[in-house]
Amino acid sequence: MQPIYVLVPIMAAMLLIALLKNRRVPGPIAIIGSIVALATFPFIEYGTQSMAWFSAGTFSFTITTLITPASYLLLGVILFISPLIYIYSTWYMDKPSEQRRFYIEILAFEAAMLAFSFSGNFITFLIAWEFLSLTSYLLIGFWNTRGGPIVASRKALTMVLIGDVAILAAIGVFGATFGTLEFSSILAALPSAPAGAVTLGAVLLVIAAFTKSAQFPFHEWLIDAMEGPTPVSAFLHSTTMVKAGVFSILILLPLFQYAKLTTVILAFGLLTAIIATLNAAREFHIKKVIAYSTIQELSLMLVAISAGAVTAGIYFFFIQSFYKAMLFFSSGSVMKATGDEDLRKANGAKSNKLLYFSTAFGVLSLAGFIPFSGFFSSIGISSSLAANLPIYAILSLISFGTSFYIFRWFFYISAPSSDPDSETNYRAQPKRMLFPIVLLAIATLAASAAFIYFPSFIDSSQYFTPAVSGLPLRADISDAISFMVLISIAAGVCYLIYVKNRAGQSARFARLGYTGPAMNEFYKHFSNFSLEIVEGAALFDSYVSSFFDDIGRATVSSGYLIRRASPGQINYYAAFFAIAIVLFIAYIYA
Repeated sequence: MQPIYVLVPIMAAMLLIALLKNRRVPGPIAIIGSIVALATFPFIEYGTQSMAWFSAGTFSFTITTLITPASYLLLGVILFISPLIYIYSTWYMDKPSEQRRFYIEILAFEAAMLAFSFSGNFITFLIAWEFLSLTSYLLIGFWNTRGGPIVASRKALTMVLIGDVAILAAIGVFGATFGTLEFSSILAALPSAPAGAVTLGAVLLVIAAFTKSAQFPFHEWLIDAMEGPTPVSAFLHSTTMVKAGVFSILILLPLFQYAKLTTVILAFGLLTAIIATLNAAREFHIKKVIAYSTIQELSLMLVAISAGAVTAGIYFFFIQSFYKAMLFFSSGSVMKATGDEDLRKANGAKSNKLLYFSTAFGVLSLAGFIPFSGFFSSIGISSSLAANLPIYAILSLISFGTSFYIFRWFFYISAPSSDPDSETNYRAQPKRMLFPIVLLAIATLAASAAFIYFPSFIDSSQYFTPAVSGLPLRADISDAISFMVLISIAAGVCYLIYVKNRAGQSARFARLGYTGPAMNEFYKHFSNFSLEIVEGAALFDSYVSSFFDDIGRATVSSGYLIRRASPGQINYYAAFFAIAIVLFIAYIYA
């Protein structure tokens, strides 16, 4: 069944290519194709399937699929959110000339993401990974007549290419070490594998995962990627592609445990979460605030997984998709109505009650208020890791910061608008735009029920052994009460600063803790340094090449001289021989 739902978006994209002259069909074809793919979801089964591809010497290459509970959840998220993305896009991408290209590219991305989600070996993994890189590059730079999207797409591709090189190197290491690229075979052979080679391959995979999931120091590409269309941000940069790095660490977790890299992943996850939280509290671009929150949440997933709270991490991995896609949709609706991306000017969301209350669901869930799913994911991670006091304290501070910055975002868009045109634009937004937002808001609330059944869902799988699944998913009453008090205080402080504006602290606070420009300067200097090294290597190469070229020319010239001295005629050789005899006799009797 696995290949079927991958082929559906590919066939839809091919149909759009075939119907180049018809401008009315892109949206409906994409929506129908995604619904057909979604209809195959109930027939997906756990397990592994392999198909021979080709052989090179004694090494055989196969296409292998693997369905685990994590794969199942990721597939469900992709298949459920895809139709909503396409429905929303029929309103958001309002230029007919852009729609066909947009839907072809995003359908290709969906196919690549589906293939990635059930990769069972490094061959399938690499193919899907590269197509994700290509399609994300095209979609980030979709508006290729503007300077910003072009720069952002190149920056994203550069960061991801670092991971691509790391993956290729890791494949070489694992292939040479294990003689296979199958995930199951590699994990089974770990106890007898050389620790040095495994650690090297695992480090390379961590680098690749960090580039894809925007972890420090590679995180700023995701912020610039907000130059792409909002549906792209909602699909690629909140719910699917950016989770690829987290997913790769999750399904190969025994490998990283064996290489003793979980502490490293934990440390980088905490650092990235702190940086993202501080930056989100400073950012004034309406989508970039949500992008920083995505980076923070990806970091917390890695923290939970690497610290042993794997079930809590998987639950967060699953439920985060709904409210985060919905918040991006809300951002797009606000920008469409106001014509502004500056959070301080993007006001008036109350003009559309349905949009406003749905957005409130997403805000409350991201902040972690009960009974929304964000509360259960936050308290699930915190309670599972409560025994580790330093991590628990850092997670509490991050929760405080999360509640602060998302309510700041909400208070800004809730403020009354002085522009009557924007209020008219809010009310005029069509139902096909509101439908995905409302449905995701409902899913945000309904996903809370999954908290009860999630442990049995994970434990029922043979793939997740007790050593891997780790600490149980739980929610202590005392932790829940203290957590609610903490985030309520954060929301209250935010209200005083940004709504009441007491003591005029909002402008001063806005200058604190913003590391985005510093990271971009680091990228710039690192790029210049790398360029200098490359130019130096090129100069050295030119000198070395010139040296060997001179040797080659000297050899050729000497060859010509010798060739003239050896014309192949017997009389020349006889004369040389006679001269040599005379010289020899003269030397003896001299």
